[in-house]
Amino acid sequence: MIASGSVAPAVRMKVIRHVRFPRRGPLLVVSNHPCPWDVMMVPFSMLRQTHILGTDQLLRVPYFGWMMPYFSMIPFKKGMKDPGALAEVERRIRRGDAVLVFPEGDRTWTGRSNPIKPGIGRMAKRLGVPVGFVRVSTGHMQWPRWAKYPRSVPLVIEHLKVERYGDDVTAEQITEDVGRHISVDPYQVEIPRRSVGTRLAFGLPEFMWACPHCFHQDSLELVPEDDDSVHCHGCAARWRVDLACWLRGEGGPAHDMHIDEAYRRVIEHFGELPVLDNDRYTADGVAIEGEAELHQIHYGQVEPEALGHGLVELLEDRVRFTDHRGTAPLEISFEHVRAVLLQVGNKLQIRTAEDNFQLTPTIHSTNMWKHFLDRHLDAYRSRN
Repeated sequence: MIASGSVAPAVRMKVIRHVRFPRRGPLLVVSNHPCPWDVMMVPFSMLRQTHILGTDQLLRVPYFGWMMPYFSMIPFKKGMKDPGALAEVERRIRRGDAVLVFPEGDRTWTGRSNPIKPGIGRMAKRLGVPVGFVRVSTGHMQWPRWAKYPRSVPLVIEHLKVERYGDDVTAEQITEDVGRHISVDPYQVEIPRRSVGTRLAFGLPEFMWACPHCFHQDSLELVPEDDDSVHCHGCAARWRVDLACWLRGEGGPAHDMHIDEAYRRVIEHFGELPVLDNDRYTADGVAIEGEAELHQIHYGQVEPEALGHGLVELLEDRVRFTDHRGTAPLEISFEHVRAVLLQVGNKLQIRTAEDNFQLTPTIHSTNMWKHFLDRHLDAYRSRN
C-alpha cells in the first residue's frame, strides 16, 4: 500500500515481463541494485508479498527507515557474515515465501553493475528453490548514487526468467549465471522517452574526487548559475552532465566521456596503492590525513555516539584518530577490520568484529577516503 500509494506514481515504474513469476510457492529473487527505489519497486512489481534482505543501516534512515518493516525487510550486517539473517531468509523460503536478494552487495556508483558476490550461488544451491531474475535497467539514470537529486526517468524493471537449478549445477555456475542476466552496461542503456531532470551535476564533485583530465585533487566544482555543469579549476576543463550520466565536454581540454570511464581514469591514475604525498608516506607511512568527526554506532541504537573531532591518518596497517581535545589517540588496526563500507547517505563506516565506527571527513571527499582505505586494507591483507 505504501509503495502503490506514494512511491510508485512518483517513480513512474515500467515493468517488462519476459516471463511470469510464480504467484505462490518459494522463490529466491535476484536483482541488480542501481537506485534507492528498487528495494521497494522490485517487490511491488512481483504482485505478491516479497521479503527483502537489506542492510541494517536502512533502519537508521529518517522516514525511509520506519517504512522498511512494512516491506518485510530482513536486516543483515553488511560486509560481515550474519548467520542469523541467512537463517531467517531460509525460514521464510521454507514456508513458501519469496525473498529478494541484491547479489552485488552494494549499489553501483556509475551504472556499471558491481561484481556478483559468490555467496548468492551457495545460497541458491542450499535452498534448492526456483530463482527469479530481475534487471533494473534505468535505475542509474533515475537516481545515480552520487547524485544529490533524483531525475524524472521511468524506472524500467525487467522480469527476465525463472530457473530451477539441478543438483549437477555448481554454486560457481549459478553465480556466473546471475551475473550474466542481471548485470547492466550503462553504455548500452538509452534514455527513455519523456525523461527530464534538473540540477544534474549536484553531488558529482564529491564523488569525482579528482579531475578526470588533469587528475588535480578536489578540483571539480559546480559551474556558478549552471546546475548541470562542472569545471576543473586546475585545467579549466568543463563538462555538462546529461540524463544518461555522460559528461559532455564544453570547454577547455574536456572531451566526452561516460561517468563510468571518468571514474576509472581517476582510479587508474592513482594506482593500486594510492597516497597523497609520497615523501610523507616514505617518512611516516601516512597515505592520507585530514580533519574528520568520528562516531561509534552501537547495535540496536539509532543515534551514534560522538567520539570527537580531530585528525585522522591512514597508515599501512591501521587508522589513527587524534581528538583535538588532547585525549589519547584511538587506533583501529587492520587486523581487526572486517569491512569498510559506504552506507546509506554516503556514511563511511569501518566495521570490526566488536565495533562499528563512522568517519565523517571534513577535508577530502568521503569517496576518496573510502577508496584509499579499501586499497590499503587489501594491501595489508595480501601481506598477511
